[in-house]
Amino acid sequence: MIRTQYYVQDGFGAPLFSGPAALRFLGQWVTSDIQLSPLAILEAIDLVTAAKADPDFAPEDLDGNAHTATISPLGVTVENHFVEHVQGEYSLDDAFRVLVDFWDYCCQAHPDKADSRRCEYAEEHGRDPLAGIRNFVGA
Repeated sequence: MIRTQYYVQDGFGAPLFSGPAALRFLGQWVTSDIQLSPLAILEAIDLVTAAKADPDFAPEDLDGNAHTATISPLGVTVENHFVEHVQGEYSLDDAFRVLVDFWDYCCQAHPDKADSRRCEYAEEHGRDPLAGIRNFVGA
């Protein structure tokens, strides 16, 4: 069984958010919309990092199957497209921790895929969103 701080593998081998209830909608967005797509995880981490570094960062929406997450210097707002009461506002620090923990989960679930996609993202965007935070698996 794969387990990180906020995620655990469910009975079907899929990630399930198991973190604090206060972060549950953030976790739902990550597990249901980002899923185990390393490029999508890296993009979300990169956007959160950019919003933390730049007070003039223009809000960016990440739309998925069930949620829209809006990333801005004020934080991350998550809204479910189908269930009105499923929404929450989170600090950039909370979002960053949840996303990096999901990256750790992804690395355990698909180590070769995660590493190659991280290299691909860094090459395409000219930066590694996890530089200084996580080492490359293959490095």
